[in-house]
Amino acid sequence: MSQPTFETNRLTLRPMRAGDRDAVVRIFADPASSRYLTRDMSDPVNAVTSFERWRGWGSPNGMGTWLLDLNGLVIGIGRFTPSDRLPGKVVEVGWFIARTHAGQGYATEALRTLLDYGTRGLGLPAIWALIHVDNEPSVRLARNLGFLDIADHHYLPAGPARIHVLLPRTDTAGAFAQQPTLRTERLVIRPLREDDRRDVRDIFSDPEVSSFLAGDGKPATWIDDMIDRRLAFDGPKGMGHWAFVEDDILVGVGHLRPSAELAGDVAEIGWYLGRDHQGRGLATEAAVAIRDHGLHTLRLPAVWALVHNGNQASHRLAGRLGFVEVGTGTHYGGPHKVYVALPRTPSR
Repeated sequence: MSQPTFETNRLTLRPMRAGDRDAVVRIFADPASSRYLTRDMSDPVNAVTSFERWRGWGSPNGMGTWLLDLNGLVIGIGRFTPSDRLPGKVVEVGWFIARTHAGQGYATEALRTLLDYGTRGLGLPAIWALIHVDNEPSVRLARNLGFLDIADHHYLPAGPARIHVLLPRTDTAGAFAQQPTLRTERLVIRPLREDDRRDVRDIFSDPEVSSFLAGDGKPATWIDDMIDRRLAFDGPKGMGHWAFVEDDILVGVGHLRPSAELAGDVAEIGWYLGRDHQGRGLATEAAVAIRDHGLHTLRLPAVWALVHNGNQASHRLAGRLGFVEVGTGTHYGGPHKVYVALPRTPSR
């Protein structure tokens, strides 16, 4: 699939050509505009090196670098590329507008076209952007375009950045009228009930299970308070809190619900297994079922997981489940890594 050219109200978005090198150097020449980039692109050597690298990379799968052409004048750049800063071969978008043409809506005009192409034309399950925390114009633009500010990132030489993600709107007409019971080879994964309280209390009374939850200073009633919140859940249809049952024994609990920690009420998954039942793959079995229910039955654009930095078992499980670590943040009172699972899309 070749890289297309687009026409907007005022701009032509076209692939780079060999003769565009000087124009690319000129748009990056302002140090004030370039200060938030990965490298100092106001240095002509860096700008030429990047230009040659972008040209050499070509346009695989319809992606690449576009020049924003205003009546023959190059005023900016837009890019879709597999990220070399985030794992999992996710696709990252980037943009740059020369300061002489900033504040006139050109970036919004170009990005709306490119993002629509990415989600509809390329079928990307998510589009990612790394934005320096002090780059207020780009932060506002991302927010206005529907990006979610999701996690911390510390890669940029210019300083700390935040990871933003755009998720396509999806049809959730296939959602269940109520929270379903899921079944795996060994487990019945059914909605949590009041008569599960004693078993759930036993699981979370074990310090090895609860050590990464909610931090110190929890009240004596915290387990029952947590159970009450789970039983009272009144969220989107098809989501909720489940009990993991093996041979009529409650061995763990899990959930899929709108996140109270991440922006945009994105769907967050969680799983907990009693210590006596660990080491046999039951957590993997249950989490796969809940993940797939979210992605394939509810047709969610993504399922997210927050895992405490010290919870090595859950980090390994997230990896086995195909979750991609995309950043970090302080959540539930402690340091967590942010993971995401996206629907698989056909290879191009």
